[in-house]
Amino acid sequence: MIYRLILIAIAIVLATAPTALSQTEKSSHNIGLSASIQDGQFDILLPVWFSNHLCIAPAVGLLWAEEGASDIRLAIVPRYFFYKEQFAPYIGARLGALIASPNEGESTTDLLIGLAGGGEYFLDEHFSFGVEAQLNLTLSDEFSARFGNPDKKTFNTAAAVFATVYF
Repeated sequence: MIYRLILIAIAIVLATAPTALSQTEKSSHNIGLSASIQDGQFDILLPVWFSNHLCIAPAVGLLWAEEGASDIRLAIVPRYFFYKEQFAPYIGARLGALIASPNEGESTTDLLIGLAGGGEYFLDEHFSFGVEAQLNLTLSDEFSARFGNPDKKTFNTAAAVFATVYF
Protein backbone atom coordinates (compact mmCIF):
# COMPACT_ATOMS: atom_id res chain seq x y z
CA MET A 1 0.00 0.00 0.00
CA ILE A 2 2.73 2.48 0.97
CA TYR A 3 4.74 1.73 -2.14
CA ARG A 4 1.66 2.27 -4.32
CA LEU A 5 1.12 5.71 -2.80
CA ILE A 6 4.76 6.63 -3.33
CA LEU A 7 4.48 5.56 -6.98
CA ILE A 8 1.29 7.62 -7.38
CA ALA A 9 3.02 10.69 -5.89
CA ILE A 10 5.99 10.26 -8.23
CA ALA A 11 3.64 9.86 -11.20
CA ILE A 12 1.81 13.09 -10.30
CA VAL A 13 5.09 15.02 -10.09
CA LEU A 14 6.32 13.58 -13.40
CA ALA A 15 2.98 14.27 -15.08
CA THR A 16 2.99 17.93 -14.04
CA ALA A 17 6.66 18.57 -14.85
CA PRO A 18 6.19 19.08 -18.64
CA THR A 19 3.41 21.61 -18.01
CA ALA A 20 5.53 23.44 -15.45
CA LEU A 21 8.56 23.52 -17.70
CA SER A 22 6.56 24.75 -20.70
CA GLN A 23 5.47 27.94 -18.97
CA THR A 24 6.66 30.99 -20.90
CA GLU A 25 6.28 33.62 -18.20
CA LYS A 26 9.45 33.64 -16.08
CA SER A 27 9.96 35.02 -12.61
CA SER A 28 12.65 37.58 -11.79
CA HIS A 29 14.11 35.04 -9.35
CA ASN A 30 14.16 31.37 -10.23
CA ILE A 31 15.47 29.59 -7.14
CA GLY A 32 15.49 30.18 -3.41
CA LEU A 33 16.35 28.77 -0.02
CA SER A 34 13.60 28.65 2.62
CA ALA A 35 13.54 27.89 6.31
CA SER A 36 10.15 26.72 7.60
CA ILE A 37 8.92 26.30 11.17
CA GLN A 38 5.91 24.06 11.76
CA ASP A 39 4.83 22.64 15.11
CA GLY A 40 8.37 22.85 16.49
CA GLN A 41 9.85 21.16 13.41
CA PHE A 42 12.30 22.96 11.17
CA ASP A 43 12.47 22.19 7.45
CA ILE A 44 14.59 23.48 4.61
CA LEU A 45 12.95 24.01 1.21
CA LEU A 46 14.45 24.76 -2.17
CA PRO A 47 11.70 26.62 -4.10
CA VAL A 48 12.14 26.61 -7.86
CA TRP A 49 9.97 28.98 -9.91
CA PHE A 50 8.81 27.71 -13.29
CA SER A 51 6.61 30.76 -14.00
CA ASN A 52 5.04 33.66 -12.10
CA HIS A 53 2.33 31.23 -10.98
CA LEU A 54 4.04 27.88 -10.35
CA CYS A 55 6.69 27.09 -7.75
CA ILE A 56 7.78 23.57 -6.78
CA ALA A 57 9.94 23.04 -3.70
CA PRO A 58 11.63 19.88 -2.49
CA ALA A 59 11.66 19.91 1.33
CA VAL A 60 13.80 18.11 3.90
CA GLY A 61 13.83 18.02 7.67
CA LEU A 62 16.14 16.05 9.95
CA LEU A 63 16.20 15.27 13.64
CA TRP A 64 19.02 13.11 14.95
CA ALA A 65 19.70 12.13 18.56
CA GLU A 66 22.93 10.39 19.44
CA GLU A 67 22.19 6.91 20.82
CA GLY A 68 18.48 7.55 20.24
CA ALA A 69 16.98 7.79 16.79
CA SER A 70 16.78 9.78 13.59
CA ASP A 71 13.70 11.27 12.00
CA ILE A 72 13.85 12.34 8.36
CA ARG A 73 11.09 14.26 6.57
CA LEU A 74 11.17 14.36 2.76
CA ALA A 75 8.50 16.11 0.69
CA ILE A 76 7.66 17.82 -2.56
CA VAL A 77 5.67 21.04 -2.21
CA PRO A 78 4.03 22.46 -5.35
CA ARG A 79 2.36 25.89 -5.02
CA TYR A 80 0.13 27.73 -7.48
CA PHE A 81 0.17 31.52 -7.00
CA PHE A 82 -2.96 33.40 -8.05
CA TYR A 83 -0.91 36.50 -8.82
CA LYS A 84 2.56 37.68 -7.94
CA GLU A 85 2.83 41.15 -6.53
CA GLN A 86 4.24 42.33 -3.20
CA PHE A 87 1.78 39.95 -1.56
CA ALA A 88 1.18 36.67 -3.40
CA PRO A 89 -1.58 34.29 -2.22
CA TYR A 90 -1.37 30.63 -3.21
CA ILE A 91 -2.84 27.16 -2.92
CA GLY A 92 -0.61 24.14 -2.76
CA ALA A 93 -0.02 20.56 -1.77
CA ARG A 94 2.49 18.54 0.17
CA LEU A 95 3.42 14.95 -0.63
CA GLY A 96 5.94 13.42 1.70
CA ALA A 97 7.43 10.59 3.69
CA LEU A 98 8.17 10.74 7.41
CA ILE A 99 10.90 8.20 8.19
CA ALA A 100 11.69 7.29 11.79
CA SER A 101 14.73 5.11 12.50
CA PRO A 102 15.25 4.23 16.16
CA ASN A 103 18.57 2.74 17.20
CA GLU A 104 16.59 -0.21 18.57
CA GLY A 105 13.49 -1.56 16.90
CA GLU A 106 11.91 -1.28 13.47
CA SER A 107 12.17 1.74 11.20
CA THR A 108 8.82 3.17 10.12
CA THR A 109 7.68 5.26 7.18
CA ASP A 110 4.51 7.33 7.34
CA LEU A 111 3.15 8.97 4.19
CA LEU A 112 1.76 12.50 4.20
CA ILE A 113 -0.67 14.00 1.71
CA GLY A 114 -1.74 17.57 2.38
CA LEU A 115 -3.50 20.62 0.98
CA ALA A 116 -2.33 24.12 1.81
CA GLY A 117 -3.30 27.72 1.38
CA GLY A 118 -1.23 30.73 2.27
CA GLY A 119 0.57 33.81 1.16
CA GLU A 120 4.06 35.07 0.61
CA TYR A 121 4.99 38.70 1.26
CA PHE A 122 7.96 39.89 -0.84
CA LEU A 123 10.05 42.58 0.86
CA ASP A 124 11.94 42.80 -2.43
CA GLU A 125 12.72 40.36 -5.24
CA HIS A 126 15.31 38.55 -3.09
CA PHE A 127 13.60 38.14 0.28
CA SER A 128 10.14 37.09 1.49
CA PHE A 129 8.14 35.90 4.50
CA GLY A 130 5.15 33.60 4.34
CA VAL A 131 2.46 31.85 6.30
CA GLU A 132 0.58 28.69 5.39
CA ALA A 133 -2.45 26.77 6.73
CA GLN A 134 -2.59 23.03 6.04
CA LEU A 135 -5.00 20.09 6.03
CA ASN A 136 -2.97 16.88 6.21
CA LEU A 137 -3.74 13.19 5.93
CA THR A 138 -1.08 10.81 7.24
CA LEU A 139 -1.05 7.11 6.42
CA SER A 140 0.82 5.52 9.30
CA ASP A 141 3.13 2.52 9.09
CA GLU A 142 1.91 -0.54 11.00
CA PHE A 143 4.67 -0.05 13.62
CA SER A 144 4.59 3.75 13.74
CA ALA A 145 4.29 5.54 17.06
CA ARG A 146 4.37 9.03 15.51
CA PHE A 147 0.68 9.87 16.00
CA GLY A 148 -0.26 7.04 18.37
CA ASN A 149 -2.30 5.57 15.52
CA PRO A 150 -0.29 2.71 13.98
CA ASP A 151 -1.44 1.31 10.62
CA LYS A 152 -4.27 3.86 10.43
CA LYS A 153 -5.04 7.24 8.92
CA THR A 154 -4.62 10.50 10.83
CA PHE A 155 -6.20 13.76 9.71
CA ASN A 156 -4.87 17.00 11.18
CA THR A 157 -4.50 20.71 10.63
CA ALA A 158 -1.21 22.55 10.83
CA ALA A 159 0.32 25.95 10.26
CA ALA A 160 3.77 26.94 9.08
CA VAL A 161 5.73 30.17 8.80
CA PHE A 162 8.73 30.56 6.52
CA ALA A 163 11.35 32.97 5.29
CA THR A 164 12.99 32.70 1.86
CA VAL A 165 16.09 34.17 0.23
CA TYR A 166 15.97 34.15 -3.60
CA PHE A 167 18.98 34.09 -5.91
